Amino acid sequence: MAAINEVIVAMVPFPDYSHLNQLFVLARFIASHNIQVHFLCFADVNKDLKLRVQDDVGASNIHFDNLLRPSSPTEKGDRDGEPPILVFLEKLNNLIYEICFKLSTNAKRLVIIHDLIMSRQILNVNTLINVKSYIFHTGSTFSRYSSLKQTIPDIVDDDDDHEKLVKKMQDEFPLLEPHEKFCFQMEFDDTNIQYSGEIINSCKEVEGRYPELLAKAKDKPLWAFGPFHMLLESHTYSSSNMARHDQCLEFLDKQDVNSVIFVSFGSTTTLSQEQINEIALGLEQSNHRFIWVLRKGDNAEKLKEKDVKIELPEGFEERVEARGIMVNWAPQLEILGHSSTGGFMSHCGWNSCIESISMGVPIATWPISFDQPFNAILVTNLLKIGISVKRWSHRDELIKASTIEKSVKTLMGTIEGEEMRQRAVELSKKIKNSVSRGGLARKAMESFISHIIE
Repeated sequence: MAAINEVIVAMVPFPDYSHLNQLFVLARFIASHNIQVHFLCFADVNKDLKLRVQDDVGASNIHFDNLLRPSSPTEKGDRDGEPPILVFLEKLNNLIYEICFKLSTNAKRLVIIHDLIMSRQILNVNTLINVKSYIFHTGSTFSRYSSLKQTIPDIVDDDDDHEKLVKKMQDEFPLLEPHEKFCFQMEFDDTNIQYSGEIINSCKEVEGRYPELLAKAKDKPLWAFGPFHMLLESHTYSSSNMARHDQCLEFLDKQDVNSVIFVSFGSTTTLSQEQINEIALGLEQSNHRFIWVLRKGDNAEKLKEKDVKIELPEGFEERVEARGIMVNWAPQLEILGHSSTGGFMSHCGWNSCIESISMGVPIATWPISFDQPFNAILVTNLLKIGISVKRWSHRDELIKASTIEKSVKTLMGTIEGEEMRQRAVELSKKIKNSVSRGGLARKAMESFISHIIE
């Protein structure tokens, strides 16, 4: 049992792998500083996560607290008019409070780090006298700040460069729905959400002044000390340490440097059959080598099977057999870190962006939803390490094979693409220096550790 004068950290993730993976890496890093960390999630998820920390420094400091998975939010009896996910999450409130209350009795201070989506689930926890809570954002500071400016336009008055960018690319900035603006406004209502600061998986090298602007807008401390995956001492980036039986890595080992484009649209995207056909033809016509993660998104079960059945053009697999492979899962970080990977066609989820940027791989952007259009602007217009395959202003249009072919050829086989790759490599070097001992991101992380234990 923890001594009464110790700090205990409780992690409250949103129970979706695209969200909780980042928070779990942060949990491992904090635990490596000899701080007791409790991860509150469903039993099946915790069982999987336990396997990842067996060889970690500080593994004994990570504890898994199981939450009982509520009944389906779509079952009869849920309140009318409320989004099912909110009803689902509300059922976790009491259990999260009970676990946190017990932890708080064993610590001088209980530090809660929670996904923004879980803010409502810790409202009662914040009433405990020895609790401090911190919001964890899974997106970029650029997307957060851009969204805030839509909600409260005059929140910061010295961001002329941002204002110019918005005017220049107005059609590419997604307009927030009323309920989204409401959520942003709620972050400023201290009578509803009390918190002590914010954490983002990013760094100044990637986002320039935006962490500073967001902190100024929120008037709260903000720690941007990513990429998280590079902070773990035990993490390696060389594919030589990966399991060599993996199909993707074996394929990459046989290719030339920077000759392969990696194509993946995340774990929740389901593309139409027509769009899949165009991607296939575009990759074929480009004559470049590729790894294509082709899978149904997590929402596929909500659609009719005929709508999500994945088929490829007749003879496609035979024609590209020597230079391309299709898989339903891939070790993304290891692929991006392999010397043969020279480009990434991506939906621009922030996890994918920060991993690609940190590995020095330029991006062919294809935003689909949520914060992805903002991230695409950051990659193409601010960092200048990518090209646009599908612009947000054309989000409802089918992207033809000819456009995909041209994008791949530009990124992988032109001087323009090589210049982007060089900029990405230089940025990667800066990031690696930043997360190394004495670097800015490492110092920011250590500053946060000092802050929560002081």
